[in-house]
Amino acid sequence: MRGTEMASPRARGLGAALRNARVEARFGLRELGRRIGVNPALLSNWELGQRVPTPVEVAGVLGALGVTGQRKAWIMLLARGVSGPSWFSAGSQADPAHYTTLVAHERVARSVTVWAPLLVPDLLQVPDYARLVVGPTLRDKEKLDQVVEDRLDRNRIVFGAGAVTAQMFIGSEALKNHFGVTGVMRRQMSFLRDLVGLSRTLTIRLAPSQAVSEGPFSRYTLKDTSDVVYCPHHGAGVFLVGKDAEPYTATIERLAKAAMSQQESLACLSDVVEQLREEADEERLADDAELTKLMTSEEPED
Repeated sequence: MRGTEMASPRARGLGAALRNARVEARFGLRELGRRIGVNPALLSNWELGQRVPTPVEVAGVLGALGVTGQRKAWIMLLARGVSGPSWFSAGSQADPAHYTTLVAHERVARSVTVWAPLLVPDLLQVPDYARLVVGPTLRDKEKLDQVVEDRLDRNRIVFGAGAVTAQMFIGSEALKNHFGVTGVMRRQMSFLRDLVGLSRTLTIRLAPSQAVSEGPFSRYTLKDTSDVVYCPHHGAGVFLVGKDAEPYTATIERLAKAAMSQQESLACLSDVVEQLREEADEERLADDAELTKLMTSEEPED
């Protein structure tokens, strides 16, 4: 039944969207319940994704909260498609439905395991690196700033008092200077190096990018002990549950066998930081030499 099915990724995303809208409108559960004639306990279940409201009920909530325009449109889109366990979310993480659903799972996770074969994991990116990663797909500076801010805000899952157990497997390709910006890459690698062994809840281990055939993914073990696997793709994201998520347990076991230890990873990251420091010094000397050449060159005679 729609009202009693186990929470699906899309149901959690819808619940998070409704809660965010209510909080921003400064409504309490009791006040909103009185306004639309719904028990506050049921409203809470909707927001947690434990029960699923009908599209008519969602429209009533949004009407009471004064939600209109594009925001109402994408929340109603979530409401009309919450059936089914796994879910494909069109649009990048800049898309509000995609982002809200992702954050909804991070907030209820009790542990997370990440495989990032080509780039530094979202949750461990420094601001300048995040801009290089996201920038090519977002030309609008204001949207880019918001996406980077949102990405940094997400790292509360691995840092701070509320941090959960997090296991990060980072591929060897992610250590390469893909963007050609040595200073940014050095800051990012230094940040990773400094994180190794710093936290009791965070584990960072390097592995060959070809260790497994699967692309990047994050597995969230939720407080109800179920697992959700999130697979980001270019311009989309897939949330897998149940039997669709089960094969990733074996994938994580293969990664754990192929990966370096934390101490070996620390040594490797330290070497990468040193190489990037040398590259930065060489680039600075080359720039200085070019500047000196320009300043000392004689102007051509008329």
